[in-house]
Amino acid sequence: MRIATAGLSALFIAMLVSAFAGGAKAEPWQSIDPAAAGWSVERLKAAQDYAASLKPAAIMVVQDGKVIASWGDTTRKVNVASVRKSLLSALYGIAISEGRVSLGSTLADLGIDDKPPALTETEKQATVRDLLTARSGIYHHAAYETGDIRRNRPQRGSHAPGTFWFYNNWDFNALGTIYRQQTGEDIFESFAQRIAIPIGMQDFSARDGSYVSERHSNHPAYPFRLSARDAARFGQLS
Repeated sequence: MRIATAGLSALFIAMLVSAFAGGAKAEPWQSIDPAAAGWSVERLKAAQDYAASLKPAAIMVVQDGKVIASWGDTTRKVNVASVRKSLLSALYGIAISEGRVSLGSTLADLGIDDKPPALTETEKQATVRDLLTARSGIYHHAAYETGDIRRNRPQRGSHAPGTFWFYNNWDFNALGTIYRQQTGEDIFESFAQRIAIPIGMQDFSARDGSYVSERHSNHPAYPFRLSARDAARFGQLS
């Protein structure tokens, strides 16, 4: 799943969530005969065999809201790693559409900083839009980042805000702080009430998220745990 970026993608998801809302109830997925839906049973079997070699927790193939095939335990909740960023981006789409967050707000406007070495005045000119598109130009140490990100992170001050893309956990984590600050809502409670329930997720609860802090940054990561069948509900929005 791609990370939803600022602008149309996040706002479009917000509109789709609104369309699903209205007393939505978690209904079980319905399965259909793949052959009748135009799928090759033989090729699905080949896909299943290949998937088994990758040892996934579960896989679902969905078409028009119906399950074509599923393998593994689709109710088992697992850490969805960087998909957390797409989930938060969807919440941003809702908050932006409601006027609670502005894409043009700078970190200086919002009072966002970090532990020493603190952000420079130039870095504080990065906007919410820059963070959502991973173009903040802020290369401070971040929680929950991989060794690959640490090794490839540019030098502080090497790129002005908005000018250079880098897959940067600092941006994504700071967005979590900004969301909580600007909306007054917990990320996981907000996701449960604003997305999971309206679109009919069956397994997710706010207890399936947690905050991970590290000593070198003020901004914690926010891992999510989702089941495959709930992830598929979210995937239908994109």
